Amino acid sequence: MIKDLVSALQLSTCAEVALSLFVISFAMIVYGAFRLSRRCAEHCATIPLEDEPVKELTHE
Repeated sequence: MIKDLVSALQLSTCAEVALSLFVISFAMIVYGAFRLSRRCAEHCATIPLEDEPVKELTHE
C-alpha cells in the first residue's frame, strides 16, 4: 500500500513547489534587508560587539 502511494506521488511537482517557496522567502528577506534604514542597519551590526545591552532602537 505504501509502495503504491509513493509511486503515485509526482516528485517533480514537490521540487517545483519547494523551489518556489525558497525563491519567495529569499526575495522577501532581500526586500526586508534593503528596506532597513542606515541607522538601524548600523545599530544591528554593532549588537554582537556590545558588552552591555542598550536600549532597543525603534525601526522607522
